[in-house]
Amino acid sequence: MRLLALTYRITLIHWHIFRGVVTSALVLPWVGPTFRDRLIQNWSIGLLRKLQITVRVQGSLPNAGRVPVVLTSNHISWVDIFAIHSVCPVRFVSKAEVRQWPVFGWLAAKTGTLFLVRTSRKHTAAIGGEMDRVLNLGDSLGLFPESTTSEGNSVLPFHSAMLQAAISCQTPILPVALQYRLNDGTANPHLPFIGEMTFAHSLMKVLTAPPSQVQIRVGSLVHPAEMHRRELALRLEQITLALLTNENAHRDASVFRTAPEITPDLPAAPQ
Repeated sequence: MRLLALTYRITLIHWHIFRGVVTSALVLPWVGPTFRDRLIQNWSIGLLRKLQITVRVQGSLPNAGRVPVVLTSNHISWVDIFAIHSVCPVRFVSKAEVRQWPVFGWLAAKTGTLFLVRTSRKHTAAIGGEMDRVLNLGDSLGLFPESTTSEGNSVLPFHSAMLQAAISCQTPILPVALQYRLNDGTANPHLPFIGEMTFAHSLMKVLTAPPSQVQIRVGSLVHPAEMHRRELALRLEQITLALLTNENAHRDASVFRTAPEITPDLPAAPQ
């Protein structure tokens, strides 16, 4: 029975991805940024639903479609991207290796991901200019300043290089913290995508996990005026750690709310 249920879920996910590929190829090139973001949000919500992950938000999210922000977050899993997109669509900056992933790399490119060759200083400078361009166009960016994944129990040191665009464009930064919990409140051991784990292994762990939730804790906007990027990175790291430990860094801790359910359409970009 469990094998049958797993097979059914995998079939649904394959169909979901296929719909996203078709939409990305035939619809995305012809729509504006508002509709694009709505499609990305819809598809992400649909994928999380199929993975039996409920999104719960603590705090208030700005309307990223009206005023661009640079969203920063701790990084635990490839699921992080879809969790964030389900409540606040952004254009992520991802390692260049993701572009080579079958299907997902193509989808990432189609949905606006910026790819960074981390070993090339020249390309890092070029991607910085592209980030400036994206923010000046009015799109929001999504960053994982830890530059790697962790188990999610704490926060790794934030790297400052990717924050330069926020400083150059004077774009507000929105720090958030992610936590994955089983429905009994304990940490979800199936979600961290760490070490030498392959994507296939991680995907199977997520698919076989019991129903769970991702908690997204939202901090107050940070304005980078007259702040060195190293100072900014340290401040964001401290805020994210405070959010992760559920201290008073969020805007409104009184209520957890479940993210709205929307009919899925379009895939988001993997990290």
